[in-house]
Amino acid sequence: MYEPGDLKTFNPNKEIAKEIILEVLIRHRDALKQARTGELVGISVESLKDNDRKMNQVRALNLIIAAQREMITISRPIIFFSSTQTWKKKHKTEEEQKANEFSKEKNDYNNLMVWLDFLRHCGQAIMDAEKSKSFTDDFMICQTNNQGEEHNELTDNFFEMVEDLESSYEQIYLLMLTNKIVSAGIEEDEEMTYKEKEVEAIRRVVEA
Repeated sequence: MYEPGDLKTFNPNKEIAKEIILEVLIRHRDALKQARTGELVGISVESLKDNDRKMNQVRALNLIIAAQREMITISRPIIFFSSTQTWKKKHKTEEEQKANEFSKEKNDYNNLMVWLDFLRHCGQAIMDAEKSKSFTDDFMICQTNNQGEEHNELTDNFFEMVEDLESSYEQIYLLMLTNKIVSAGIEEDEEMTYKEKEVEAIRRVVEA
């Protein structure tokens, strides 16, 4: 709520970016929930058969990977710009820059690319498991009980990948936080007035 005379700056590009990031984060949240429980958006776990639930869990791996890769795609230009600016300030002359190549520096952008390679590796592991005749690399196996009924069982490979993807999400999100692509709690940019911050802080306390 604004009083007469209050000014509000609207940055359409920033608002669009926020919507895009939020949409990706929501999809990642839903995919991670699917991996843990087999639950699909709008469909309760109770209505699913056990085999279908476990199938959904395995399918969620690709959804998580896709969402995290989108997080990286969104972040790359901003983090690249920030990292190169820091690199140029650190190595000002052309000679220093040649002696300390950006691609070999320890910085946020190169760190982000490490996680992109990790996600590519995860996606490839899923594809390889689908093509392979061996069961050792599978994420789910089908077994038959004494009554001749088939049931799906998740393997250690599945649970290990879920844990790894939880860790990769944490690190990617941390890079987004560090580079102010996402906000840690209350918005703290120059376009937010003191009054807005105060109202937002009160709202968060009331809703906590």
